Amino acid sequence: MSFSGKPTTFVEQTIENDGFWPNLSLSEFQKEYRLPAEYLVELLGGDLAVAMIEVNGDLAKCKARWQAFGINNVEAADTVLLQERAFKVKLYKRAVYCRTKANLLPQFATVTRRESAENTGKEAPERAETFLAFSQQAVRALQGRGRITASLQ
Repeated sequence: MSFSGKPTTFVEQTIENDGFWPNLSLSEFQKEYRLPAEYLVELLGGDLAVAMIEVNGDLAKCKARWQAFGINNVEAADTVLLQERAFKVKLYKRAVYCRTKANLLPQFATVTRRESAENTGKEAPERAETFLAFSQQAVRALQGRGRITASLQ
């Protein structure tokens, strides 16, 4: 059920990835991140693909390091080479799905035309920053870094 009371239609669509990182499911994203029914499928799919490309870019060095150890697909990796591979897949999806939601939240005020849209628009940037932070935390975990990095210069 959406914010407006409209039932959400879950769309079975796969966003193809690069073969190393897992493919993404639009319906999985819709279910796990409770998106409003007002979003068009094209908007969801497009933003999901963009977030996937951005996260893949953030994880390029991590991917190269793992490929150097003989890992060609995270989901199918030998658990001797990549311990907790299922956890790595979950982290990857969290990074992409949270980044997608962070990008979509500010757009909700433009999707709905009710009075509540004004309040939604005011609150959206704060919520978007929260989901972007969730995405970055997942990226950093996959990179083997903690939540905070400091360097002396």
